[in-house]
Amino acid sequence: MDCIFTQMAHQAYQKIAFSVTLVISFWVSPSTQGMAITQSDYSALDSTAAHPTLRIRSFAEVSLVDSVLHDSLWVWIGPCDGPIRSFRFEFPDSTFCCIDFPCLAEGAELSNLNSPLITNSSSHAAQTWTAHASIVLSDVAVMPRIPIVSSCFPPASKAEFERLIFAMHNAVFETDKCLVLEEASAELCLTRHQMSQALRLIPSEDRRLEIMEHITRLDTKWTELELHEMFQLNFIFEQALKRFTKR
Repeated sequence: MDCIFTQMAHQAYQKIAFSVTLVISFWVSPSTQGMAITQSDYSALDSTAAHPTLRIRSFAEVSLVDSVLHDSLWVWIGPCDGPIRSFRFEFPDSTFCCIDFPCLAEGAELSNLNSPLITNSSSHAAQTWTAHASIVLSDVAVMPRIPIVSSCFPPASKAEFERLIFAMHNAVFETDKCLVLEEASAELCLTRHQMSQALRLIPSEDRRLEIMEHITRLDTKWTELELHEMFQLNFIFEQALKRFTKR
């Protein structure tokens, strides 16, 4: 009897162990290396519904990420341009959400690396940055999403943005600066931080607010802090709050 029980237990163990799957995918960019890991544990005794397949994209000067997530856990370790790296999680229904993850400066201590950030960081000294990002699909699924068609990707490169700033500096009149920025925003996918930098080159705050409305996309979510830094006149700041934030 003991022999039969042992044999049956061994067969059950083999059946369960065989059902466990682990998928690990790696990619290498032209100049740097990043690593992504997706992992799930399925058993024959407790099958779960299939997870939606997500496309994950992120642009940085040091590397481009374009990967697929079809399991419950996403982990990414790789280089960043600065203290924050943004990732787009694109769903099969043609919607997406963006999540910003912190990047660790070389020599800094690991702490709270998996916590998504809300605001953009200011300028930083040139140094090496690395992201240690992870999130479960169930958390991504409940985040607010917007249609992919209302957004643009990839963001304007550093060189493209520098050319825009150079052109705005060379424009003598405020009207010309506004025209340069509006034309560039129609051709380039400007990030919120890039928009903010360019808008600050427009002297009058009322005109700055007007152009800000023209170039802001549906996927551009201004924070109250960003608006306060951009508009010093209180009545202009209040107008910006009403137009760009939900209070």
